[in-house]
Amino acid sequence: MITRRQLLAVAIISGLSLVGVGCKSTPASNSIANRPIIEPKAQIDTREANKPQGEPIKPSGSQLAPSEPKVEAPILENKPVHSLRVLPVPFTPQAPYADWNLPYQEACEEASMVMAAEYFKGNKTLQLDPAYANQEILKLVEWQKINRGFYEDTTASEVASILKDYYNLTAEVVAYNPEVIKQALTNNKLVLIPAAGRLLGNPYFHRPGPLYHMLVVKGYEGDEFITNDPGTKRGESFRYQESALRRAAHDWNSGDVEHGEQVMIVVSKSQE
Repeated sequence: MITRRQLLAVAIISGLSLVGVGCKSTPASNSIANRPIIEPKAQIDTREANKPQGEPIKPSGSQLAPSEPKVEAPILENKPVHSLRVLPVPFTPQAPYADWNLPYQEACEEASMVMAAEYFKGNKTLQLDPAYANQEILKLVEWQKINRGFYEDTTASEVASILKDYYNLTAEVVAYNPEVIKQALTNNKLVLIPAAGRLLGNPYFHRPGPLYHMLVVKGYEGDEFITNDPGTKRGESFRYQESALRRAAHDWNSGDVEHGEQVMIVVSKSQE
């Protein structure tokens, strides 16, 4: 008969671990509970896979014969501590009252600009009052109609121009770069990302997702960016893997968004 000591020796020799197993933004779906987005493996409705990790199992002294030494399980390495920075940017969806008719289905750029403007005004509320947000989005739409002749599908450079002229903010269009995003956030600036919305992989977008979209990056933790995504009412502090943003970051490009230039808009207070 194989003794317990022999079994233990086999386990040690075999190296076994004694570990237990434990925009054209379309309206957002209301059927899924919110949680941080993890990099989608394909351009489909994917969700985070939570894989439980067991704790090391260490045999207690009562389970061992007095003459047997205790065998310690391997120590699991701690995950590296990632830096975290999140700016207090108030959130609103582009359809504050869940009305996805025009102009709201085209208002991701307006909602993104409103959120950025409220942050630089010093508004510390987590979410904008729907009546106020609705008013500000509609005012910005009307201003664009009068001063630009249109409000739909505004390019990165057009959004930067509106931020300067309407809100008196400093806005610069630069090439997409995750390190520049982090540096901007460290300096209390915001970054607006024009995107091919269908490449974002956001499960709260109605399929196939918005052809063109815009969102606000307000923070980061490790390789995730924390955003206010106006394309869904669940967009407050919505997390995207950096690789997802990098893949999706494209300018309007006359509707051929997936081949548009990979740019972003860095926004800060005017120096005046």
